[in-house]
Amino acid sequence: MALSTTPFAGSLARERSTAWPPLIEASLVVAAIGVLLPFFTTLAEQDTGRDRRFAEPLLAVGGLPEPVLPELCAAYGAMAEPVVRERLCGRGAGGAASDSIDRLPLPVVRADARARQAFLSPLRDARARLDDLRQRQRQGLGDLLALGDAIESAETELQPFVERYRLDYPGVEGPLPLACAYERVEAALTRPLTLNPDVTKANAVMLLAGALDGHPATPSLASLAALPGGRSGLPACVGFGGADSLAAAAILMGDARTLPMTAAKNEAMRALLKSAGWQWAAWAVLGLALLKLSRRAGSAAIGIALALAIWAAAAWAGRVPWPIGRAFVPGRDSSALLAVPADFVLWLLGAALVVLALSPWLRRALASRPQQPASSIGYPGLVLATGIGWLLLLDLSANGNPSNRYLALYHQGHLWLAMLSFSLVVFLRQPLGRMLAWTLSVVDGIANSVGRRLGAAGGALVLIATTLLLIAAIGALLLNVRQLTSEIGRLWLIVGAAWFFFLRGTPLTERLARSGTSLISLGRYVWPLLFVVTVLIGAMLVTKDMGPLLIAGYGAGAFVAASVAMWWYQRRGTMAPAYALAVILFAGWIVGITYALFKLGSVDDVAAGRLESVAAPLASANDQLALVTWFQRAAPETGFGPGAVPWCGFGAHGTCAGVPAQIQSDYTFTALVGTFGWSATWLLTLGCAVWLHWLVAQHGRATRGEPRFVRSAGRMSNDDQAFLSWICVTWVVLALCQLAVTVAGNLAVIPLTGVTFPFVSFGMTSLVMNTAMLALAVNVSPDARGDG
Repeated sequence: MALSTTPFAGSLARERSTAWPPLIEASLVVAAIGVLLPFFTTLAEQDTGRDRRFAEPLLAVGGLPEPVLPELCAAYGAMAEPVVRERLCGRGAGGAASDSIDRLPLPVVRADARARQAFLSPLRDARARLDDLRQRQRQGLGDLLALGDAIESAETELQPFVERYRLDYPGVEGPLPLACAYERVEAALTRPLTLNPDVTKANAVMLLAGALDGHPATPSLASLAALPGGRSGLPACVGFGGADSLAAAAILMGDARTLPMTAAKNEAMRALLKSAGWQWAAWAVLGLALLKLSRRAGSAAIGIALALAIWAAAAWAGRVPWPIGRAFVPGRDSSALLAVPADFVLWLLGAALVVLALSPWLRRALASRPQQPASSIGYPGLVLATGIGWLLLLDLSANGNPSNRYLALYHQGHLWLAMLSFSLVVFLRQPLGRMLAWTLSVVDGIANSVGRRLGAAGGALVLIATTLLLIAAIGALLLNVRQLTSEIGRLWLIVGAAWFFFLRGTPLTERLARSGTSLISLGRYVWPLLFVVTVLIGAMLVTKDMGPLLIAGYGAGAFVAASVAMWWYQRRGTMAPAYALAVILFAGWIVGITYALFKLGSVDDVAAGRLESVAAPLASANDQLALVTWFQRAAPETGFGPGAVPWCGFGAHGTCAGVPAQIQSDYTFTALVGTFGWSATWLLTLGCAVWLHWLVAQHGRATRGEPRFVRSAGRMSNDDQAFLSWICVTWVVLALCQLAVTVAGNLAVIPLTGVTFPFVSFGMTSLVMNTAMLALAVNVSPDARGDG
């Protein structure tokens, strides 16, 4: 069964030969830019955030000591409790046990002294500068108005620094939490202990070192130090318990160590709020230009080199942070126009030069025929969706939960990487199609050969063993990387289902469908798809990735229903009953999966909490659904508008008791309602569904959807379009299921499952994968149905 049963008759080729589709495509991109740019301008006026979260940073703390934990772990790690050792030092840390600890180790003493001086030095300098300014003002030296402004600025800078690091306590040198923690640990080492004294002292010393290093695990482990409370040699420390002082010192030191990075991010956010709209618009135009170039024959090698160079330049110009890894690495060191590019920018430029130099030899391997747009709204839809998503993230960063204040900055890197991936894949789609078709044909041939040699029973055992092995491998390698396992699972289902439908359109499978009794024939026909679905469900259960599991469950129902309908059509030759059977099976599958979700979902703790929040949102321990429901009902019909959304409610300043912190991913539909209103949100949601459908609607006219050879450049080669079209169809089915589930979860129809709104929600892996899939769908080879 091919993608389309309508004869080709050359209609698509004639349609694409006109100039209208490219003109419509470019016009829609310009229209999307024109609609959204004013919203970006509104947010640009809030460049420091609603609570000035991106304002100029405090005084910098320089000269902090080097981390002391590695040395302490090697000396005393074996003596501490296992949980302390593992959390602070890592697995396998700690050598032979040292002698009993009677006093603070010298590295800790030195680090403490250096840390206190690091805080006191800028304080002394600032106070000296303030005293000098006041003296000059009293003596009338210089412009009195300028001196007054300088004094006010210095006081504004000094007081928050003193309060933030608790430096205004008499008799205390340096930050109060650090001084109290040091004194409490020192006292604990000198007093007699009756129960595990060596372990208790090792815990205390290790946790003090963790506090000095600002280790994030220290606050949660501080109670294991068993430090004395009550009386203290420092009056300010009275009532400040040992565990509390260690936790506060760790938080304070962690803040001081990250302050330079925080200052750099704040500066980048202020610049981004002002330039995000123009960056997005420029990237949209660059992507369109590369997309149009990809439709020319033989443009793959040159296009890849050009795409690498263009997006490297875009990263340099926009100071785009490298999106992979935790370090903040912008595209250039500073805002100066001639600043040195970052290493990743140079690597991309180097890769572009290498591809350009090798392009004469790559032309044959990357041979490409002319391509034409599959839909005039394909690329404009991407521009609109990513623009709306970035608007939401900019607003949430500037005005939402403080913990999300850098989301838009991270998303800048994500969107840049997605556009880079899109530009590369549109040039590589034909070579990828040929390579995938050939590779999977070889795998299928090997599997069939093994099955014939082992027989039915042996083949079944090998299949079961392979299934269990794949599930175990995924569970062992990807257990705690859910953002990755979900996308790998989706990719597995997309490629596996596409391969099934790709092969089931051949004359061989038609004979398979017509041979034997109905049940045996159906089993032999659908077992490859059932294998793909079983591996996916098993992997999701092992990794406890329940959100993608629900998406896979609904999507698998569509694929199974379609496979049974194809079997019926090839066995009976009647089209209408096959369609009716597919609809009935899919509807029954949806009802069954939803029923099972409500009845069996409580076996998983997270799913049980989500089910409880649906049944009793106000009484549930998880009140997120109640919050988003309130927010949806409180939103005006046209939304609050970008820059005016009360993300944190109307509570006291400094708190954020409004929408949940993951509003940027799980609750994107709710965020859209609050920003643009119900009507616009439903229009966007339904438009997204229609857009996804139109992306693949024309693919059936461009290919037969079955393995075949076509003549290209005077030689025969695999039909690159056929398998790619099936991949695009299966991806669209899963994307539609994902869209439906996330909207239903936001409306409390089903429990929220932690899946994103395609192309709009925050998340690098989801955005990059969806954009790469879109790059496969946005073009077609118009002569692919021609006989070779």
